[in-house]
Order: sequence, then C-alpha cells, then structure tokens
Amino acid sequence: MRILGINFNLASKSQVVRTESQAYNTPFLKIGKGNLSLPYIQSNTTKAGVIYFGDSNLFPQVLNQMYFTSPLHSAIVDFTGNAVMGGGVKIELKEDNARNEVDARVFMSKVGGQKTFRLLERDYYLHRRCHMILRYSANGQFLKAERVDPSQIRYRFDGAFEFCEDWATYRNRRTILPYNPAGNMGEVLYTKQDDSPGQDHYPIPSYSAALNWCYLDGEQSYLHKSNIQNSIFPSLIIRRPKRFSSKKEQEDFIDGLKGNKGSENAGNVGVLSGDGFDNTPEVVQVSPNSNDKLFTETSKSIQDNICFAHKINPSIMGIKVAGSLGNAQELEMSYAIWEKNVVIPERLIIEQIGKELLHIGDVNGTLKVEKYKLVGDNIIEGEDSRVNSTAETLATMSPLLANKILEVMTIDQILDLVGLPQVEGGDKRPSQTEGGTEGAKFSELVLKKIKNEE
Repeated sequence: MRILGINFNLASKSQVVRTESQAYNTPFLKIGKGNLSLPYIQSNTTKAGVIYFGDSNLFPQVLNQMYFTSPLHSAIVDFTGNAVMGGGVKIELKEDNARNEVDARVFMSKVGGQKTFRLLERDYYLHRRCHMILRYSANGQFLKAERVDPSQIRYRFDGAFEFCEDWATYRNRRTILPYNPAGNMGEVLYTKQDDSPGQDHYPIPSYSAALNWCYLDGEQSYLHKSNIQNSIFPSLIIRRPKRFSSKKEQEDFIDGLKGNKGSENAGNVGVLSGDGFDNTPEVVQVSPNSNDKLFTETSKSIQDNICFAHKINPSIMGIKVAGSLGNAQELEMSYAIWEKNVVIPERLIIEQIGKELLHIGDVNGTLKVEKYKLVGDNIIEGEDSRVNSTAETLATMSPLLANKILEVMTIDQILDLVGLPQVEGGDKRPSQTEGGTEGAKFSELVLKKIKNEE
C-alpha cells in the first residue's frame, strides 16, 4: 500500500529479515546535550558494582563515535597511528635459534599478528587504554589472546572488569578477572592504560578538550547537506498584485520571463505593465544567506582547536596556514617536534605492551616497531635519517670533496639521495663493484644530478 508516495508494505518477497542478534557494539548515539569534554565518572561512595563512565555509562562509545563524526579528528588519529607503527612490529630474540624462532611465530599467531598491534595502538590513542582477553588452559598454559575494544570494558570497584558486547542493551555481559602474573586459569583481562590527571579509574584522553569541536565538525557538514536538500535557490521573485484570470494568461506570463533569461539576453530592457502602480508586478531580489562568514570562521576554529588538542601543526595535515605557504623547512621542523612529543612516546608504549605480551607468551625476546619518518618528499626508514640534508650539503661542496664522500657511501645510499629505488648488490660501495671505473663515473653523475648540472 502506498500513501503520499510512501510504501507501507511490511516486507517484500525480496527482503531479507534478520532474526538473530547483530554482532556489533553499541549503536551510534544521539549526541548534543552537555559538555562532551567532561564526562561523568561515578564517585567512590557506593563501593560496589560497575564504575559508570559518562552519561548512561557510554562515554567510550562517544569517543568511538567522534572518530566517525569528525573527518579531521579521524584523519589525525589514523595519521598518528601510521607514524607510530611505521613498518609494523618485529620480535628481536635474545638467542637466535630454531626453537625461539618457532616460539616467536607461534606467539604472533596466538595474538592475531601485525594487525592486532595496530589496533592496540589505535585503542590506546583513542581511549588511553587497551585490553586483551587472555585464555589459559586448566593447568595454566597460555593458549590465545584476543583484542577487545575498550568501549566493551568497564571497571568494577572490587578490581575486576565487566565485559559487555553492547552496553546500551547489556547484551552478553560478564565479569572478567584481571591478569595475574603469579598464575591464571580460564579467561583473564590484560590491561594497559595511561594515567590521567585527577582520574582514579578511567583515563581520559587529552584530546577530549576538543570533543565539542569534533561534534561541530560533523554537524556542520550535516547542516550544509540538509540546507542544500531543503532549500530553494531562486535568483529573484516576481510578486503579482492579483491572480491570473486564466491558464493561458499564466502561461504567457511565464513564457515571457523564460524568453528573456540566459546570457544571450543579458543587458536587455524588461518592462512590466499594469493598470496603475498598485496593479503592476513587483520584482523582489532574494537576500543572500548572511551566515557564510560565520561558517568560514567556525570552520577555521574547528580545524585549529582539533589540531591543538592533538598537539599537531595544521600544516602537517595539509591545512593551509596563513603566512607559511610553501615553507617546507617549517613543515619539516613542525613534523620533527610533533614526532618527538607524540609519535616516539606512543611508540615506546606499544613496544612496552609487546614486551609484556611476550613475557606472557613465554617468548625470550623484545618487540620493536619498524620506524620510519617523513623527511622532505620521501618516506625514510630509521629515526635519524638525514638524506635531504646530506644531499644539500654535498651540493655546496667542491666536486673533489663531494666525490670523496660518495666513495665511502654504498650504492643504495647514493640512490636514496636522488630518490631512486635500491638495487641488488646495493650494499657495496661503487669502487667495490666489478666495474670500479664505471662506479666512479656513476658517483660523478649522481653528484651532477644533486648540483642540478644536468
């Protein structure tokens, strides 16, 4: 049955009706009231049950929802995660033998591989805490680790934890004991969390100061969408003092207006006549929306405050900053400052998490993150890479001195200077190759390219 163009049929034959419960976390909330930067946390007065975190005990869900609400906020979270995790993680064994190699491979399989550590980094950045459910056999042998979203975990006053698939409906809720280094059986929870100032239970991320701006970032785009969908955009309105006497008079009037529109009729003189001034049609100009300046200023405030809360220069995220257009040196300096204040400390935490999990899995080694950093136009492996500055230094030297430096560099290092990919056997110096003379000529050509001589 259709009423006013709306189909009210309960279900068509082609529809698939879901009968089982969906495997998702708490659905997106209706957000808008209150200060999102200051969540409610239950006090210590009751000393029993679950410690509530935020309005309706759903502040972690709000943190997840803001990731999908604000495009700038989610871009910073992902960009930071990529910078922190670099080329992934690797296990450095203290004793390199076959047994330890097998233990390391089995451990990565038990915890879910590289993907798990990237998810743990995102969890820790978004919530300042991450969790893994550890499963043990009846005799205390470690079997498997499964990462769980922090939004599914709540703390209890007695020191245990509550896990729930959906805290809005309390579906599949159960108590989980914390991991005990002295011994575990069954299911326990491993937790790594930050220490927030003045918070005894749940950590609050420092970027939460900008959650209201994150909300506005998403609402502003929705406002523009609704405004475009629901608005009428005429260039002018013609107001007639009386109705048309016939359908033909109305059509003639409209045809006369349409016949004078378009670029070919620009500059023509239009005449509207009537029996007296009061009976003459009146042309009314539509007033433009005066909120455009307000939207522009709000957009800038949103971008600035979200970036400030994440401790990142807006220019790193591709946002134009007045007075810094084309200043590549300032961009590199801003990245270096952000890397040392945000990326490196975050990376050390991930490595500490990996070290603790390796101990739980009884693997004799440490976990390291394969680092890379952005320098100039290249992604360079290694924290202390100085490829661009080396090329600039060589360009200012005399050819004789620059050639001497190139002679002690490997072929791959020289190729990096000019932005070319590495080659097989590139770990040797040009003079160590079979064609030593050709290698010297190669160094000379590279030096000319650096100096832009050809």
